[in-house]
Amino acid sequence: MAKEQANLESDNKINLTITTPRGVKFIEKADMVIMRCIDGDLGVLPGHAPVSTVLGDGILRIFNNGVEKKLALFGGAAEIEDTTVNIFSTIAQHPDEIDLERAERDRKEVEATILEESEEHQIRRLQVLLHRSLLRIEVSTQLENTGYPEDGEEEENIDVQ
Repeated sequence: MAKEQANLESDNKINLTITTPRGVKFIEKADMVIMRCIDGDLGVLPGHAPVSTVLGDGILRIFNNGVEKKLALFGGAAEIEDTTVNIFSTIAQHPDEIDLERAERDRKEVEATILEESEEHQIRRLQVLLHRSLLRIEVSTQLENTGYPEDGEEEENIDVQ
């Protein structure tokens, strides 16, 4: 009876895999996943219809047994089918991989520059950097110990000059 219950519970989970150019970054079972797509948020529960989507910059929210984990994702694609979610992202960062001081510095610098800049192109580039900094700040300030595996920090190079 307990074995049947365990099998039933595992059938009601999503098998989530996140892959970056450095390889598989994250594997976990989840009750629900919410991701930022280019046209809005997409929530996924077990049994979801097959779909592929393009990801925007945003926070990936992973819910499992009443606990929420957040990762910062920057672009990519997701393939969803039934109980499988495969995410392929340029950058995926756990809260402990984010340099909060750097993100705060970037945010302050960008906000100051936006006030001074008049070129629309420069302002848009700075808005993207600001958005990414704010995502990192939110994810890095997650209070719960989430037990993310240690991994090297993903690097990104954005020229804001």
